[in-house]
Amino acid sequence: MEFIKDPQPMTEETMRRPDIIRQAAQIFKRLHNCGVDTGVRFEVFEMAALYERIITDSGVEFYDDYKEIKNIVMNIKNEVDSTGVAPRVPCHNDSLIGNWVLSGEGKLYLIDWEYSGMNEAMWDLSCLSIEAEYSSEDDEKLMEYYFGYPPTVEQKKRFIAGKLYVDFLWTLWGLTRVPFDGDFMQEYADCRYFRLKNNISKYKSI
Repeated sequence: MEFIKDPQPMTEETMRRPDIIRQAAQIFKRLHNCGVDTGVRFEVFEMAALYERIITDSGVEFYDDYKEIKNIVMNIKNEVDSTGVAPRVPCHNDSLIGNWVLSGEGKLYLIDWEYSGMNEAMWDLSCLSIEAEYSSEDDEKLMEYYFGYPPTVEQKKRFIAGKLYVDFLWTLWGLTRVPFDGDFMQEYADCRYFRLKNNISKYKSI
């Protein structure tokens, strides 16, 4: 067992440092290429369908344009998959700021593996970008550190598509929590849904 010495609290600003972006990319690359099949599936759109049923059963309202936005997301997924369905690899699946720890020696660690399972590798990169509020320049650094070269147009498209999938799923999850947590989770879902629609425009502009 390894203990993290003098752990430092992480912030969006810290996660945007080039040296931290590089370490995060290296952690993801090592994880995604480890060759292990965990036997646990993280199937985004199966989970989304389950959340839709829960939302319907609980009487929570969907967004007025939800069907339209869902169709756009699914069309983008079909377009991305038409160039080759990404293999499932071990992923963390929840790379928010609170799940990163920096040691006093400057080494980055990824913790809390509750949601880990087999998923498309790009999910982890896209999730980190969203949670750390990366700029387009930060995104370029993350992908270049991960791939070892400047990202191609196809890789950029998969990266932005990954952002759509992340916010699509967690928007629905947020709506399932509204009956229990009220306005707080409604605002959480609204924020993700708004960003999802903005990123649709970014995907189309590539």
